[in-house]
Amino acid sequence: MIKPFHVVRIQIDTSGQGKPDVIFEALTIKQANLIEQKRRVAQNGIRKESETVETTKIQYQVTTKELIVYALTSLGGLGGVVVLFTIWSQVDEMLPKNLKSSFEDFFNHQSVTGLCILFVLTVIVGVFIGFFRIFNRYFNFKIEHQNNHLDISRGFLAHKTMQLKLNRIQTIQLRQTMLRRLVRLVSVNVLLSASQDEKDAQTVLIPVASIDKIMTTLKKVLTSIDFDVDHWQVSNIDKAAWYQVRFSVLRNIFIMTLVICFVMFYFPSMLQRSYMLLFFIIMMVITAILILKNTLTITEQKLGFNQELVYIQRSNGFSKEGYYIRRDKIQGVRESGFITVFRKKALRLDVIVRDGNGHHIIHLRYVPQSTVNHFKQWMNTGL
Repeated sequence: MIKPFHVVRIQIDTSGQGKPDVIFEALTIKQANLIEQKRRVAQNGIRKESETVETTKIQYQVTTKELIVYALTSLGGLGGVVVLFTIWSQVDEMLPKNLKSSFEDFFNHQSVTGLCILFVLTVIVGVFIGFFRIFNRYFNFKIEHQNNHLDISRGFLAHKTMQLKLNRIQTIQLRQTMLRRLVRLVSVNVLLSASQDEKDAQTVLIPVASIDKIMTTLKKVLTSIDFDVDHWQVSNIDKAAWYQVRFSVLRNIFIMTLVICFVMFYFPSMLQRSYMLLFFIIMMVITAILILKNTLTITEQKLGFNQELVYIQRSNGFSKEGYYIRRDKIQGVRESGFITVFRKKALRLDVIVRDGNGHHIIHLRYVPQSTVNHFKQWMNTGL
């Protein structure tokens, strides 16, 4: 909504197009309400256009406290710093030479302490920009039920409303970044059966909720889905974490060897003790990070299902992702194996789901053959 002018922007999307079929850049609120009324009449088979559809109570609404914590843990400040430096590089080229030289003299005559203070101030401003962007986007975020779809509204400076049909939801994704894991917050996205606007490539269903309350919130928002998963399967073989770490470390050693050989042939002057010591310290830090990352990748894997739904959990870097997928929404399953663990009867399992007009692949590693067979049997016949 363009609030000062009392007009709205409407886009109509279907499941058959990569972009919205119809976009109205500026309509009056009265015109927008008329279009929405006709859409509901056609969708619900109501002949009397004057008849309205009753809206149920709000199913979910983000609190200001949760939104503030969410914004502070989004690392959006790094994006704000990048934006500031981008703007400065563009403005710097358009400044007059005398003003440009004045800025250069100012920076050249600053001490290390002064430059550090300027950098800290820049980061603070960038964090504030990132914080405001998220706060503006998800301010007063709420979900209401409207028959067979959800009304999702949000926004501070620009208010946005979206009607989401429940049958378009392909996958429900729970996601926790590294910082949000520390404060026990989780966000929920949905993968849909049609592409969204390029600016909103991923639909946020629940921007932020406590990990302890997420199941209650999901059941409240999506009442037609049973989220109680009680049939758990073994998600990885014995010593899977060791195999994953071993593969990652050996790959890291191989890359390090190539780098050393390259330096020996083309930059032999860098083979000094100080440079080599620094290089090995950096590689040790990278190796430690890789060991932690790959250990989490295996230990946090989960696979379980009920009569209609499968839950898959995995780590993507230091972020944790969980997926709820209905059986009829799974597009395909792919399995592969490495010869090094062939005797262990371990496979790599890829579950393919629809995402827009493309697909999204969920990877699981070192999954026991028996679990893969059980999962495929569940897909074909159920429990």
